[in-house]
Amino acid sequence: MPQEEPDPTRTPEPEPAPEPDAGPEPHTEPESDAEPKSVPGREEHEPQREAVSAPPPAPRGGRLRRLLRGRPGAAVVGAVVGALLAGGTAAWRAGELPFMSRDMCWGSLSAETVDRLVTNGDIRSAELSLRTTGDIGGSSTECRVQRWEDDELKWEISAQVRRLEQFNGRGAREWTRQFLSPAMVPLGGDTPGMVSPSRAWVALPESCTGGGGHDDPPTVVSLSSGSLDSFEQDPDKAREYRTAMADAVIELTNGVLAEKGCQGRFPQPGELARLPERRPLDEHGAEELCGLKGTRLPALLKGSGDDAKAMRVTTDVSGPAHSCEYGRNFDLDATRFTTIENPNLAGFVIPLAYSSPVRFRGDGFGGVFGDMSVYIATCQTGPVAFLVQQERVDGKREPMVELLPAYVSAEAERIGCGKVKVTGPEPAM
Repeated sequence: MPQEEPDPTRTPEPEPAPEPDAGPEPHTEPESDAEPKSVPGREEHEPQREAVSAPPPAPRGGRLRRLLRGRPGAAVVGAVVGALLAGGTAAWRAGELPFMSRDMCWGSLSAETVDRLVTNGDIRSAELSLRTTGDIGGSSTECRVQRWEDDELKWEISAQVRRLEQFNGRGAREWTRQFLSPAMVPLGGDTPGMVSPSRAWVALPESCTGGGGHDDPPTVVSLSSGSLDSFEQDPDKAREYRTAMADAVIELTNGVLAEKGCQGRFPQPGELARLPERRPLDEHGAEELCGLKGTRLPALLKGSGDDAKAMRVTTDVSGPAHSCEYGRNFDLDATRFTTIENPNLAGFVIPLAYSSPVRFRGDGFGGVFGDMSVYIATCQTGPVAFLVQQERVDGKREPMVELLPAYVSAEAERIGCGKVKVTGPEPAM
């Protein structure tokens, strides 16, 4: 249609003033008709979190904190940087709560909890979705909390929700090395998890993850902070940080359960067992392998002179697993002996025991994978896994092969499995 010619005699009407920008849309949880999953044997300790109905009021001048979303400075360095940034980022100064209430790591870790783990500097976080799928079959996702000073990364905490991978010798070796070391102690009660000053984990219940028994590997929620022995030289700080790690992993796990729609929550950890201590091998009782009656500590684990070794053992053997190790520097040269009594946790290493080219036989079955040997025996509670790992093999002796039969026989009797005979090793048929 043709346009009207403007009338020069008319006074133009004033244009309406623009409306102010609208505030952010309130976040609401999607509705679902599915019944919430439940944790067997646990009552629900927390009500389901309600959706936020409106954004919080703006802070007063002195409370304003930096909250970065999508800025390059909040990026996590590494191969997953793009995906982590796509999942969302946040940052603020340590000791100063952000002005928006936004718990980190899938809405699970509060700023107060993070302040117990990370102090000083700028605190930044980034996360992947809980629905992220891992590269090798299992479900895996990650959240990272970092401390930066002058644009330099000073400290990092990694939170993962991960389905442990079967048929992966390297993955099993690394996970057991980090999360089942003698530094770990049980979280207490019926909570299927452990904690040290630098690592913590909890296994999610099968009713929440859809697991079908001992043949399915567990899904674990874990925290990693610094090196394995970050606080070995400062026992007081180690105890303080271990307590913070224990509280944080429970808070994180309960948040994941809520996010997945699972009922029931794990209780806060109780009093933790004492820290393990490095013990010289010339003291009374050290002549036995891992303190097991009827065994003798082999010469290859003792060393001498400048090569003299020490040992340390799990201080509370009532949890899902326990271990002992010998070495000068446990991270570099340890020989580690581990028993996994929790049947669900033992399930993730069972395939390694029957898929090795070198086999152990006898009353159970086992195999050798490089610097780790695995043996499975059936006890009253279900399958139990026995592992021997060697951090450094010098080519002359293979402790993970030589010492497995004696360890399994003595340890199986100690934990109530009865006598377990181990034969081998021999080539697989």
